[in-house]
Amino acid sequence: MIVVIVKTTDRARIAEALRAALGLTLRGDHVRAFCATLPEEARRAADTLRSFGHEVIEHAPDAAIDAAIREARGVEVWT
Repeated sequence: MIVVIVKTTDRARIAEALRAALGLTLRGDHVRAFCATLPEEARRAADTLRSFGHEVIEHAPDAAIDAAIREARGVEVWT
């Protein structure tokens, strides 16, 4: 699993991060993306990730993110 943590509040950057997460799935990796908020600009990428069985989690507690990082094969952080 690859964890994508989106820490930015910039709406365009959040959308870019989730599109990049889609790209990570092309190698066959499972992706779990965490973001504080999901703006309309990012909704299509989030919906596509979810439709392929990946996770997009909003407002996750730090403990859940920490646990995912410990399980992950790779981590990307978008600021």
